Amino acid sequence: MKILMVVESHGKRAGGGPRYWAQLSQGLIQRGHEVIIVSGTPEDDEFASPNTVGLLPVGSNLRSRSVSTLFRRFLFRRRYGSLVQEFAREWQPDIIHTVQPIASEAALRAGEELGVPVVVSVLSHVEAQWSRLERGTGRARLFRFLEARALQQPFTRIICLTHRSEEVLVQEGVPRERIVYVPHAVDVSRFRSGVEPKLRKQQNLSKDAFVIGYAGALTADKGFDKLLEAVIRSQPVDQLHLMVAGEAVGYQRWMELTKGEGAKKFHFLGRLDHGEMPAFMASLDLFVIPSLTETLPTSLLEALATGTPVMASAVGGVAEFLQSDWGITMESPEPEAIAEILESWLPRRTELQTMGSRGQAYVHEHHNWNRTTELTEGVYLSCLEQP
Repeated sequence: MKILMVVESHGKRAGGGPRYWAQLSQGLIQRGHEVIIVSGTPEDDEFASPNTVGLLPVGSNLRSRSVSTLFRRFLFRRRYGSLVQEFAREWQPDIIHTVQPIASEAALRAGEELGVPVVVSVLSHVEAQWSRLERGTGRARLFRFLEARALQQPFTRIICLTHRSEEVLVQEGVPRERIVYVPHAVDVSRFRSGVEPKLRKQQNLSKDAFVIGYAGALTADKGFDKLLEAVIRSQPVDQLHLMVAGEAVGYQRWMELTKGEGAKKFHFLGRLDHGEMPAFMASLDLFVIPSLTETLPTSLLEALATGTPVMASAVGGVAEFLQSDWGITMESPEPEAIAEILESWLPRRTELQTMGSRGQAYVHEHHNWNRTTELTEGVYLSCLEQP
């Protein structure tokens, strides 16, 4: 089978999306299929997968919502779409697999021209708009409507990573028979037991230190400010430490807030390469995701696969996935609530380790790439078999 994956950007700095396409494509190649990823690529960045063909550079500010950015996105969409069609015309794939929002338009145009099925994966957008809608914003209602409407286009199948995303799409009028659930996955050969907690050692943290971790953008939407305030509030608890892996944007502001007597509790590591993330997760007693919106974060699966329990906000697919056997759910990710939960778990280290082991066993069995690749292959075959 010749599979063409069409994505908007595929650089290593673009988040969990590139890892999804890189792992899925490699799994399909191992199963005997031909796979090419056509992509825009972030400027001054590497490809995340060796079978990627970069078509256009993507500016780092393409995701903002300014008027000038909308114009740049319009120009990118027009140029990118024609390049995807040209590539597909030459390569003649059997199936096209894409992602929202810009790439899916280009994929649909190419699929219609060639008469081949087009599959789209819903990685984040619909779920995030659901969560914002629950906070009562009219803007969120508009964006949720627009996202769902875009998915009402003639995709042969829509792959959802959570059942919550399925629910959103059905409520917005997408035919249920076109929607299929395929679980997100993690590389369990890298995120596993036995990884050396070297970052803990590098930060001179003792075995008695209670180390929580955060990885991602340092933004309010991700709840980082609330987590930081919670740790600041917990300063009398001497053994509590926060280890942060994320983009450097905004670091100066946060570091100013963490100066003074409690500064030794905060460990800003900067952006880590993905190869360093297993050691990061293994260095933690608890991984924290205080986000206001999420689908199912790759980092959540990576932490559990390493044997590290997770504390996360009850939003989106997290609420669906995170069970009390291997995680702690926060109904209200406010500083007071976060601080209270952290302090309650400080003396329960053994219980946390048991939770981590349970989560690891579940993720290794149900969220590995062998299983997800096989299920995705099944989706492709069902598309090719239908009249």
